[in-house]
Amino acid sequence: MYAKLAWRNLRRSLRDYGIYFMTLVFAVAIFYVFNSVPDQPAFLSLSESQRRLARGAVGAMEWVSAIMTGVVALLVFYANRVIVRKRSRELGTYLLLGMEQGHLAVMMLVEVAAIGLSALGVGVAAGVAASQAFGLLVERAFHVTVVERSFVFSPRAAAATLVLYGAMFLAVALWQSAGVYRQRLIELIHDARKNEEIRVRSRTLAVAAGLLCVATLGTAYWLADQVSRTTGLDPTDRRIPLGVALGVAGTYLLFAALAGLLSGARRRTGGWLARGLNLFLYRQVTSKINTHAAMLATVALMLTFTVCAMSTGLSLGAVVRGALGEDAPFSYVARALEPDTDLSGLRAVFAAHGVGDAQVVDVVVVDTDLRGADLMLHDDAERLLADTDIDYMAWIAVRAMPYSAYRSLRALKGYPDVPLPAGGYLVHVNGGHTDAERSHAAWVRALAAGHAVTVAGATLQPASTQVFQEQMGSDVAGYGPLLVVPDEVTKALLQEDPDRGLRYLVAEVPGGEPAGLSDAVNAWVSARPFEQGIWVSSRAEVLGQTYMIEAIFIFFSFYVGIMFILISATLLALQQVTDALEHRQRFAVLQKLGADDAMIDGTIARQVGLYFLTPVLVALLHSAVALTALNRALKGETGYEAVGPAALATLGVFALIYGAYYLLSVQNCRLLWRPQERG
Repeated sequence: MYAKLAWRNLRRSLRDYGIYFMTLVFAVAIFYVFNSVPDQPAFLSLSESQRRLARGAVGAMEWVSAIMTGVVALLVFYANRVIVRKRSRELGTYLLLGMEQGHLAVMMLVEVAAIGLSALGVGVAAGVAASQAFGLLVERAFHVTVVERSFVFSPRAAAATLVLYGAMFLAVALWQSAGVYRQRLIELIHDARKNEEIRVRSRTLAVAAGLLCVATLGTAYWLADQVSRTTGLDPTDRRIPLGVALGVAGTYLLFAALAGLLSGARRRTGGWLARGLNLFLYRQVTSKINTHAAMLATVALMLTFTVCAMSTGLSLGAVVRGALGEDAPFSYVARALEPDTDLSGLRAVFAAHGVGDAQVVDVVVVDTDLRGADLMLHDDAERLLADTDIDYMAWIAVRAMPYSAYRSLRALKGYPDVPLPAGGYLVHVNGGHTDAERSHAAWVRALAAGHAVTVAGATLQPASTQVFQEQMGSDVAGYGPLLVVPDEVTKALLQEDPDRGLRYLVAEVPGGEPAGLSDAVNAWVSARPFEQGIWVSSRAEVLGQTYMIEAIFIFFSFYVGIMFILISATLLALQQVTDALEHRQRFAVLQKLGADDAMIDGTIARQVGLYFLTPVLVALLHSAVALTALNRALKGETGYEAVGPAALATLGVFALIYGAYYLLSVQNCRLLWRPQERG
């Protein structure tokens, strides 16, 4: 008999709380999918250097997965507490009919364990199916082409999913059955009638909380703006945790004050509330916000974190890709610590693979005693040297390159030729870094004024009023100003101090990468003595590392973001469904008073919509401030502006998942007030 009763209750629970079950399935599936990355063919196709970086990311993702499982566990505990509370009258009736409390606890254990095991099984199956398509996304993220694809099953991910989520569901089942066993009959009968405490009961307290909310949130927003304009992305800035703490406190104060302020506004509203069921709708929404203020504030903060995390992951990935991608303009760059190192053997390796002398440039770059400020007029130099926090270009050391090598590098990339008369110099800065804008303007003014510089005893005059900014890679051109001088000047610098120079061999491979070239280059470097200090990087390797870093940012942000969206939407949807179970009689009374089905259905849709929309509006406000500050900081640090497109992509994913939960909540609430349609 007890087995039949548990089975009947299980089927009814799945029908009434299908959103809860669906979320558990999604959480299990997402956990499996993201933890199956190491077994995806694209991951196994990575180079050894890329795989080392990826293994570290996988280890970090495992920790994130464990933390997210704990967050899901809190959701499950809360959801089951709500479910037991809404079923407390039913459970009390079982005791009145003679069921022993121990049997009731066992029945609840069986029900909850069965729901958890069902969600676990369906979720793993859905994760295995979704991981097949996810493999294609991994290929695109890592920019790897897999020739032979096959069915992918990750025993490691499946085992981790079964262990973590199985243990969580079992713990929840034991906790819930123990809670039912400890409750007395009178508590079960009356538990469903208990309401959560309303913290803000008077208009005075609501106004005070509102004023305090404006002060805390205003300060948090101001701190975000100031940090983005000064220290930028510095994580050690103490204003960052202070701003976050004020934002969290202000959010809870906002929802604590909101219901009281809405109640006061209702008394002063004109005829709009008197139309149709608007007054009923207004009272319902106000009551729900007042009752669930703490939960709504928590959801708003979770959604804020979700939007910021996903947008940040996408934007940082794009920034890293743009910065490192532009930092590898040549196919190969070899560097030797000694300027007289013989690199003819490497040149022969290139020649053996079809890369002729016309595509190879041998260059020696020499450090000078000059700083960026020495290339400026006196007033500009004094002003920028005094501002050490922002414009480091005034302090950075200047490197010198012989004109013949500079001209060859420009020809290698197809840049226009630049003449250099005897006794002249040119200024080159690798790319247009935003942080160098003021120094850039100062150098232009100095060149226009004919500012002379002295290098190795030679006084040189500007050969052009332009600061050249074509990409030549930070390793060859450096991060600061590069002084292009006559060849004899660099020779004089090396004669003064041979340790000043670094030798580079730069190669630009025409067309596609020749087969075996990369292995041959690596083999040649590996055969050199370690003391020679020879290092080689390739564009393919840099781009591979770049795509790897971008993929890691995307995977982390989307994993955490999607889980938080699911948890937030489930909390709101479950609360709406359980309230609909309790308040079905209210809609029945409306129907008896003459409201037709269309009016009631519209009221339910608007009620659920307002309840869902309230934390979203707060989250979007917080996110707009945070992402604006992040965009300003990123632009100042890297010169790239990628937060806007990333935020739009994030909002698209957010709207898709959140909208689906809203529609499911509306449909469930409509069915719950129509018993004849529930079967």
